[in-house]
Amino acid sequence: MTGQRQRPLAPPRHAPRLRAWGAAVGGALAAICLALAPGLAPVASADREYSWTLDKDSRSLASPLPYIYDFEIDGMYQKSGTFKNPADIFIDSLGFVWIADTGNNRVLKFNADGTFVMQFGTPDGPAKLNAPEGVFVTHQGDVWIADRGNGRVVLFTPSGEFVKQFGKPSSRLLVDDQVYQPNKVVIDRRGYLYVLNGGGDFRGIFLLDGEGTFRGFFGANRLTFDLGRLLIRIFTTEVQKKQISKTLPTHHANMFVDERGFIYTVSPLGAVDQIKKLNSIGNDVYTTGNRKYGEVEWRAGQQVKPQFVDVTTDSQGMVSALDFNSGRVYQYDQSANLLAIFGGRGAQRGKFELPQSLAVGPNGRIYVLDANRNNVQAFRPTEFAELLHRGSRLHFDGKYQEAEAIWREVLRRDSNFELAHVGLAKAFFKRGEYVAAMQEYEVARNRDGWSLAFGELRHDFIREEFGWVLPAAIGLIVLVTWGGRRIGAALMSMRFDDRGGIQ
Repeated sequence: MTGQRQRPLAPPRHAPRLRAWGAAVGGALAAICLALAPGLAPVASADREYSWTLDKDSRSLASPLPYIYDFEIDGMYQKSGTFKNPADIFIDSLGFVWIADTGNNRVLKFNADGTFVMQFGTPDGPAKLNAPEGVFVTHQGDVWIADRGNGRVVLFTPSGEFVKQFGKPSSRLLVDDQVYQPNKVVIDRRGYLYVLNGGGDFRGIFLLDGEGTFRGFFGANRLTFDLGRLLIRIFTTEVQKKQISKTLPTHHANMFVDERGFIYTVSPLGAVDQIKKLNSIGNDVYTTGNRKYGEVEWRAGQQVKPQFVDVTTDSQGMVSALDFNSGRVYQYDQSANLLAIFGGRGAQRGKFELPQSLAVGPNGRIYVLDANRNNVQAFRPTEFAELLHRGSRLHFDGKYQEAEAIWREVLRRDSNFELAHVGLAKAFFKRGEYVAAMQEYEVARNRDGWSLAFGELRHDFIREEFGWVLPAAIGLIVLVTWGGRRIGAALMSMRFDDRGGIQ
């Protein structure tokens, strides 16, 4: 009415609900724009003199540095002397660093800071080693060495005295002329020995009891289904089959046993599932299968795939694996989420020429053995890496609310870190803030989580508005039914002439 002030309209009763739905749609559009932003474009491999991580599409995203070079161990200016083609590194529960100095036929023990302690292996007698390539120390201090050149596994006391040796096991599963060259050994809580036979034995890990008796093969890799191989078996003759090379499973290159008895293995020639976590019966429980680790690169027009040669875990369950081809260390949590990447090929500090093995100490340092430079480089975790570890541990244990503050700090330093967005989404979901959870799931591109949050939001909407949703739904059904019957009756009442036209 002219000359009168109009009364403002009251907001609809469902305005907050509509705004929530609008916020969810807006979050989805924002996530799409964020994914297409120039800042998330793939990073050229030639520009990687900084730290980075990978998104779900394996694109490189800049990230804070997770580990920093600390010091190195090379034996120079110490009683041990320098190394020669070292092959393995192990860190015991007390923090001592053990190195299988293969070229010098010995195993060396160092303090955590790189100070030489003692040597295992004598010039002659039963304690004489020949090209040892693996070392393992139990919690009791017993030292087991995979003495490849002598074809045995040998036990020493903590003081370096020879105790016993296990040579080639006797079994009907093993042919007499088979070469036995143990190059890696680990011991589980039962005292059972897991031995890798060098040379790429595809049958699996040798399992021996405490007396050296062969108990069978453990955790052998399996061949995936191949239609072409099946057709060859069906349509070729026996003579043709003999002329065709056999397809064999990939072999394990290294292994590690954690405090709970799980055996982690790496298979560098596998196309998928190069990293495995084996339970007591040899089944992989670490992944859901067909998972790819590391990065595929192109060098001089050729595709270079990762080849993991060693794996280890720390006290929090963080899994670190060493890629031989790229020289990088990839770190994952127990759900196979990528946490950090560092290292690479090169002659400078922090890079490697021939990475062979790695281990992690009680203080979180990661030690990487370089067989070409004959040294071990130690890396200490940064504050950012420690945040990732704490957040990932709480996340894996289902303590999403406790991890929320950590993930917020991670995102303050790296807004692209997808696992942090998933962690916040789960914290929101647990509090019933489903719109906020959907927004975080969108940024992380987690479809399953977004669908679950959307389902809960829809359920709450129907439950709260049941008073008008049910009558409206019933009315709509009645209206559709009534309209359909009227239209049907009208069609039935129509008359048609001889040419099919309506009269």
